[in-house]
Amino acid sequence: MKHLTPVTAFAVFAATSALAENELTPLDAPAERPYPYEILGLQPGDAFDDVLAVYSERTDAAPTSESEVLRVQSPEGNVFEFTYQQFSRIGDVGVNGRLAGAAQDQVTATLSSDVMEQRPMAIHRSIRQPSDELPEPLELKAQIENTYGPPSRVEINGRTMTLTYAWSTEGFIEDLDALGILIHEETTTSGGRERTTSSEYELCGNGSHYRNRVDYRFEYPREQSIKIGCLATFRVSYRGEPGMTSIGFALVDYELGRIHMEELDRRIVEALTGEEVEASDMDL
Repeated sequence: MKHLTPVTAFAVFAATSALAENELTPLDAPAERPYPYEILGLQPGDAFDDVLAVYSERTDAAPTSESEVLRVQSPEGNVFEFTYQQFSRIGDVGVNGRLAGAAQDQVTATLSSDVMEQRPMAIHRSIRQPSDELPEPLELKAQIENTYGPPSRVEINGRTMTLTYAWSTEGFIEDLDALGILIHEETTTSGGRERTTSSEYELCGNGSHYRNRVDYRFEYPREQSIKIGCLATFRVSYRGEPGMTSIGFALVDYELGRIHMEELDRRIVEALTGEEVEASDMDL
């Protein structure tokens, strides 16, 4: 199997390239997402213009972003190159503001490449305001449950709270704790001997045998998919501190991340090797 070498360069706001970029013909729009969760009326899979429209309603400041020029080179010297805008954000107070604990209301959309028309795969919102301007933990919990019903998991410790709503590829997970710990086994061969290792993980939790993020990184051959078996999670976090309270919302669609990663991998490998890549049979 041929190995392809990724070469990356980073730039804020814009990235330039010495070579003509490859065109990424977009896929059809993704199916309507099966979960009800939203952040400011936005869901992963929404059109990028919808994200920008929400941004413009909330601020006159232009969004900030970070782009990556991804160049993948084959052993024969063929190059596939494109610019990938990793995220779009409003409300960033900067490093100094974060170190100073400044008030903020930040919204970040983790974006796909042009192969999915820059549709967001994850949406995050972080709020930090004086405590008397934000609800108490149980008040926020009541509001969220009135909107979406009981969470898959509730964790409360004083003025710290996390609510987790999780969707597997089989549907909504009513009780994450009831699922227990799952075991992933992997068999490798070295020196003619087989060795089986096992690791514990939680469905829709972090696992060492798969990627836990939806942002794109090229790898070939790819050894890990994205959070296998999990469709999406919506997490609400609350942390009350003296005088200031922080609230976070994170809506991540791992299914969209898998579709994006597999299609972009296929386009790159096929273009550079001339080999048709066999589609996986994952339950998406």
